Amino acid sequence: MPMLSRSLLACCAALALALAGCNAGTPSAATDSDVRAAEARRPQDAQLAAKYERSCLLCHGVRSGAPLVGFEPAWKQRVAQGEGVLLAHVRDGLNAMPAMGLCTDCSDAELRQLIDFVIRGQ
Repeated sequence: MPMLSRSLLACCAALALALAGCNAGTPSAATDSDVRAAEARRPQDAQLAAKYERSCLLCHGVRSGAPLVGFEPAWKQRVAQGEGVLLAHVRDGLNAMPAMGLCTDCSDAELRQLIDFVIRGQ
């Protein structure tokens, strides 16, 4: 087998193994009912709700790959990391999560409130 073919085969095998690991520990999929509930949720505070709607809703209130608002299976492992880690991930960005969750005018206190809201959905 030519060297290029072996290298290509090895790369494909490594990619397949890496992608297989992506689903390990993935929470159960959200149902249509879960998505509808997430779409309807808003923080009770009007100012926080406005920031949520322009910064968080687009990803966390719809079926997008981001954990849904109030969908406990998607938040369980994240919550286990602790509040400080969650705040750092929001502030700095992580994977597809943009820095500050696109809420450039949010204080750390508001980010904590938004984090609490998206985890609990209330």
